[in-house]
Amino acid sequence: MASLLYQRLELIHRWYSGMVHPVTGMLEYKYLPQTNTYIRCKCSIDQIAGIWNMEVLDRFLKRQELSPIIEKSLAHYETYLSERDGYLIFDSSRSGEPSSIAHSAFMMLALLNSPPPRRLQLIAALADGILQQQRPDGSYKIYFDNPSNESEGLYAGEAMLALIHAYSEYPDIRYLPSVERAIVYYDDQFFRRGAVAGDALIFFANWQSQTCRGLFECASSNAVKEKAADYAFQLHAQIIADGFYTDLSAQRQTRQSVEVASALEGLNDAYAITRDSGDEHADLFKESICLGLDYLIQLQYTRKLPDKALGGFGVSPNDRSQRSDVIGHAASAFIKTIENAL
Repeated sequence: MASLLYQRLELIHRWYSGMVHPVTGMLEYKYLPQTNTYIRCKCSIDQIAGIWNMEVLDRFLKRQELSPIIEKSLAHYETYLSERDGYLIFDSSRSGEPSSIAHSAFMMLALLNSPPPRRLQLIAALADGILQQQRPDGSYKIYFDNPSNESEGLYAGEAMLALIHAYSEYPDIRYLPSVERAIVYYDDQFFRRGAVAGDALIFFANWQSQTCRGLFECASSNAVKEKAADYAFQLHAQIIADGFYTDLSAQRQTRQSVEVASALEGLNDAYAITRDSGDEHADLFKESICLGLDYLIQLQYTRKLPDKALGGFGVSPNDRSQRSDVIGHAASAFIKTIENAL
């Protein structure tokens, strides 16, 4: 399995190299193999997340070919950062999007994986912005200027992940308690009360369980570690109980690759916790990972039709268009599967 996934990751690496805009030098968002055309993405969150995805893949494969794209893209989005009351946020007037903690989170994740030490100050200032958005109950306000809390659980999970990654690299004493409080809220007051349901649970569980794994590894007490582990297990046990993986064969023509890749990304983190804690969910999670991988691998282009499509993933068997966010989730799922020695 590992050798196959390494081969598929090499194809993904090649795909990234072929998705660079000739003028901007940055990553395109969507590619249509049938017409050999690109569609621009107006969502800065996805574009910044793509930088982080490329960094992780480059490092895992011990390669540097993507460095020029990464550096140019990071430099571009650094110009979008704006100071407010001593912290940094994403400038909504430049991006045309409401400034959110998700923008800040992915900028932090991208900067954390970038070598120049001068970026430490940017990471700290972005983290300060997220921290001031936390409410007394542990939840986070999503937008810096907009009272709406659309995508509350999803964007909060991304912010929590950025804070826990920052804590691992630069242990600011404020980051860990912020995430510990947030985990309690999003488990007890959000997930267990049914505030997230249906296919949205897959994306919610991905970011929350990635955070749970980080928290499990560095929590301040055994009680918090146990809380994080149980939360991750319950999230994915629910997805499995809902039939997501066993129904993949019946849904083969409609189930989207981004759903499967996101589910596998978070499930691998939950499995990693079972491996370290000896939890009984291990076999169930392992079986589901294998089912998801089988589906996802079949959606990856492995033939040159055309050459630029090689390594990308179709949205579904009925929609062969390729998106950078899909390939980022898939690459992460493959990497984590290898690291879990499945």
